Amino acid sequence: MAPETVGGRTPNARITKAFDDKSKGLDRFGAVLGLTIVSVIGLSFFDISGENKGLERNLVSLLAAILVGITLATALRASGLSRRRQRVIDILIGLVVLGYATSIVAEKYVGEFRGSAAGVSGVIVTLSVAAPVVVVLRLLRHRRVTLATMLGAVSAYLLIGLAYFWLFFAIGNDHHFFTQTPQPSSSYMYFSLTTLTTVGYGDLTAQGNLGRLLANSEAVIGQVYLVTFVAMIVGLRVAEWRRDVDGDDEPVVGADDVQA
Repeated sequence: MAPETVGGRTPNARITKAFDDKSKGLDRFGAVLGLTIVSVIGLSFFDISGENKGLERNLVSLLAAILVGITLATALRASGLSRRRQRVIDILIGLVVLGYATSIVAEKYVGEFRGSAAGVSGVIVTLSVAAPVVVVLRLLRHRRVTLATMLGAVSAYLLIGLAYFWLFFAIGNDHHFFTQTPQPSSSYMYFSLTTLTTVGYGDLTAQGNLGRLLANSEAVIGQVYLVTFVAMIVGLRVAEWRRDVDGDDEPVVGADDVQA
């Protein structure tokens, strides 16, 4: 398969190697958006933090890991990630689920068990950060702005909020992330979305240099994403609409056409 060109230039060979666009779920961003919304809603209502002790917490954590794992795997497949990398990620997601399942069994028989917490959190954080990046890379290769492109753009925006949720939560596992009293994990999602949209009610504030830096970076990334990437997609869609009205069928320069 010959490398695609964007604006007459061949993309970086390393990026081309990472994507083969052979996934059966390629550009199915409607499914990605639906799963992402469900993940955000679920993490907004259910507490998976250590403040909620016992079997209930572990079961909720296991369900959350399965849901988020499916969401991230679907997003990476929709982005055309190479099959070899997909297999590696599937194994990592399986290990995350296994880690939570192990915690349930271990806590039942030997008491509180947190031995795999650091590794599990690290894998989820890494995959969550990677998901919106690969989605955006795929959308940049669309020749025309379709419904799939629009759904993918919204999905990437929410995936950014989901990624920061896991970043905040990972910090909060070892230290108090908020200056306020210890909060349930649902507060991290609330804080992530209000920060991403720069609403900033002020009822929750990050403490420490790292927490504040991450909160600031999320606000900046959220705004830059909206005013640059989303604005670019809207501009291209308007240009296509004008060409359709004028009867000019010349395609936008880019990668292969996609269908919603």
